[in-house]
Amino acid sequence: MKSLLVLSMLVSAPLAAQYGGGQNHNQDLPRSIALGGSVHYGAPQNEFASNVNAAWGVNGFVGWRLGESPLYLRADLGYDNYGWRTRRVPLGGGALGLISVDVSTTNNIFNGGIGLQAGAPGPHLTPYAGGSIGFASFVTSSSVSGSDQFDNDPFASSTNYSDGTFAKTLYGGLYVPLTKNGLALDLGVRYHWNGEARYLTERDITFDANNDPVLRPRFSRADLLTFQIGVAYKRR
Repeated sequence: MKSLLVLSMLVSAPLAAQYGGGQNHNQDLPRSIALGGSVHYGAPQNEFASNVNAAWGVNGFVGWRLGESPLYLRADLGYDNYGWRTRRVPLGGGALGLISVDVSTTNNIFNGGIGLQAGAPGPHLTPYAGGSIGFASFVTSSSVSGSDQFDNDPFASSTNYSDGTFAKTLYGGLYVPLTKNGLALDLGVRYHWNGEARYLTERDITFDANNDPVLRPRFSRADLLTFQIGVAYKRR
């Protein structure tokens, strides 16, 4: 959840800075640029739905208008979390057994792509559609933090398993104007063809008699349908 909050702030900060600084025209974005950020719910599809219940994430984009055409060259970067589990264990043997720590394991998807979009935020309701090609990276990682609720910042972390795939995305949505200055509500839906990937779920890390972890990766298509709500901005 901390990763979601951090990435959400990163994609929202440029919008807040631009909108709050409307009095300084020297800092305005070029009219050829649009940008935005959103949060979304992901519904796993086909084989992926048999192994994963849901995903939650954030997405940010920047687009460059191609000349005087209605098309934008758009670059996206996103993050999804589809599992989270925490175990409380002793820090070690001997005297270290008196100290308990929390080991948190997260199942994540990092994705990005470049493609074309038709439509951009404007003074009226504006539908948009587009597609992109890029990557999807499936990463399961663990971090260790203190069990004290007042001092629980992670002090060690490690990647347990990762795999990457070539990905394709088709999307569409609607920009709903919020202000006269180019800020709009972004309502959209996306379909991510993530191809076949090896990945871990919450159930795929177990422990043997010696309390050593045992990883059992799954292999399947990992397609995802996402529904998003966010904000987008284009200088008029």
